[in-house]
Amino acid sequence: MKYLVKIQNNKQYDGIIEFSKLKIENFYDFDYYRIVNPLTKEVFTYENNVLKKLANYNCYDLWGNGKCCQYCVSTNALLSNSIKRKLEQIDGTLFLAKVIPVLIENKNFVLELFQNIGDSYVKTVNEQVQLSQIISNLNSMASIDSFSGLYSHGFMYDKLMNISRENTLPVCLVCMDIDNMKYVNDHYGHYAGDELIQKVAMELVKANDTNIYSGRTGGDEFQIIFVGYNESEALEKVKDILKNTEKILINNEYIATVSWAIGERISNQTAKDFMDSVDSKMYEVKSKNHLL
Repeated sequence: MKYLVKIQNNKQYDGIIEFSKLKIENFYDFDYYRIVNPLTKEVFTYENNVLKKLANYNCYDLWGNGKCCQYCVSTNALLSNSIKRKLEQIDGTLFLAKVIPVLIENKNFVLELFQNIGDSYVKTVNEQVQLSQIISNLNSMASIDSFSGLYSHGFMYDKLMNISRENTLPVCLVCMDIDNMKYVNDHYGHYAGDELIQKVAMELVKANDTNIYSGRTGGDEFQIIFVGYNESEALEKVKDILKNTEKILINNEYIATVSWAIGERISNQTAKDFMDSVDSKMYEVKSKNHLL
């Protein structure tokens, strides 16, 4: 780039490398590091050529929210055998994380390096804005659908992809679609249609929990991911949600309904195939009831 001089001796590593071959002088710009296995969520120390697991501690505990990351950059680095970078907040301070896949004792791990950039600012037209605030706003925009308050389509797909790749727990998916939206828009106006979508979304937001994720994946289409629930267990939760959606009225005269289907992930099934299979079941229900 213009006016920037490339650092010729800036060492970059391709693929997974032996941890012992990394030179500490390459990482003087970083403040902290740790070694993790992102697939098992384990964290390790490495002292005197000995790898030691930290007991009763998961890698995501560092972020303080008690749950797995929405997007695990370390898993991505490990599976792709390439260096990745990500901005993360730790105790309210913004850090740049550089993630390097490494080999220790003939096993695959990732080295996570953290550089404190909490005091960094970005110059805008009228002011300087702290970078941490910008990142926080962008993360929120990327994961939350502003219209409904539910998780976004991209978040839901990434969540299902990561769960399918990493998790051995049962996973269920519900695909849901509001019936006769064209009729509602044509007879009551698009404002009423928007209100209907938001009212359904409000009921789904209430269902969100540590292992339950509800999202809006299209105009009047929704999904719910249940982690650690088999199909019968997830079905009971869905019934409770539907009890409330069945009470939604438009102009105090039209009773809204939804079509839905549920499925439990088959072992080794990809996220896309799993999603497509449940989505197809849902449209079969709508077609059978002439609600398309």
